[in-house]
Amino acid sequence: MEVKIKSKEIYIKNSILNKYIIIIYKSAFIFSLFLILKNNYFLTLIKKNNKFESNFYNKKNNIIKNLNKETYIKYIDSCKSLKRFNINKIKKENPFLSICISIYNSEKYIEMAILSVINQSFQDFEIIIVNDFSNDKTYNIITKLQNEDNRIRIFNNTKNLGIYYSRVFCALNSRGKYILFLDSDDLIMNPYLFEMLFNCYVYLNLDIIEFTVYHQKEKDNKIFYPKSHELNHNHNFTNKIIYQPILSNIIFYKPQTKQLSWIICRILWNKIIKTNILLKTINYIGNDYYQNHYMIMAEDTMINIILFHYSRNYTNIGIPGYLYNIKNLSITRKTKEYIIKQSISFYLLYKLLYNYIKEFDKNRNYLYYELRLYGYELLNLKKFNVTYYLQNTTNMLNEIINDNKASTEFKIFIKKTFKILLCI
Repeated sequence: MEVKIKSKEIYIKNSILNKYIIIIYKSAFIFSLFLILKNNYFLTLIKKNNKFESNFYNKKNNIIKNLNKETYIKYIDSCKSLKRFNINKIKKENPFLSICISIYNSEKYIEMAILSVINQSFQDFEIIIVNDFSNDKTYNIITKLQNEDNRIRIFNNTKNLGIYYSRVFCALNSRGKYILFLDSDDLIMNPYLFEMLFNCYVYLNLDIIEFTVYHQKEKDNKIFYPKSHELNHNHNFTNKIIYQPILSNIIFYKPQTKQLSWIICRILWNKIIKTNILLKTINYIGNDYYQNHYMIMAEDTMINIILFHYSRNYTNIGIPGYLYNIKNLSITRKTKEYIIKQSISFYLLYKLLYNYIKEFDKNRNYLYYELRLYGYELLNLKKFNVTYYLQNTTNMLNEIINDNKASTEFKIFIKKTFKILLCI
């Protein structure tokens, strides 16, 4: 009888405990839902009205409402004409934003690129420049600018090491809460971009905040915004905040159709990234890529894949902020040396992508679509007899063929496309 009474007491206690657990779970779910709705509400206001003025400047005017294409063009023209604005410079040991610029023989563009940063309404930043062994007047220009603005920090490579090495070096030496990469021949086109991003950080505290991009063809100097299907550089996945686990897979999907496709997210310079997340990404990729290989292609894609995996949340504020300069292809891109380096870069990307997919048990077809897009580059390793990378590529392809989780379609594609490498 006593045992029955005890059992009943235990049952009653467990029932009460279960009720509390259910209440806690429901409360946590409701609270999480509240945070998501609240963040998306704030994001909408920031985009539409910029209602939350920057605490940094305490402005009362609605800057986004007054922005139009003429404003952007006026700002771009002022930077191109090397016009300096009278802005109160602010230097901090730990700024909000680190602007990272890798430069090589950029005498034609670098000054206006830096001025597009210095002329921003929001001034809590540092500029980190890695001079990748330029042999033109680039160094003279950046040292002159450094003398005028002590927020500019310059590092010089003793030999040409490539953009990936320089970007990693920038990130490792940055002191900002966020990092923004700027190519030396491009411009920040929006005078209020940094202020908008700061507002977004204050109210949302996201790991990645993107903005949209305008393109400019150098030959005719015309600015244009790509059409919706030309999203290689302008992917705007959503106007809301994306969280994990969706976030780590989203860069493998076409935003319009939601179908698995080639990797859309390929660029670093249309976003600000929390420094600690970027450093975690660099650490995952490892010193082998950083120190032992010269990468000239695909480094953006490689970083973005891991970056989106480690980030908690992301959004695109849908506001133009970056002017991408489309230059005519130089003659150097047709040389044997360039083609070999390009092919090695794609091998390194595939190697990292496959290891990542295996480690985190992702869909093998992510690699399939990436190989379909640029896989033929690997055949140049055979053409130019790049022995070390050729052998490693062959080993990787054989490993995929023997991978039980790779689809039959994928294996057939590899055997058909790379039969010269596989000797079949």
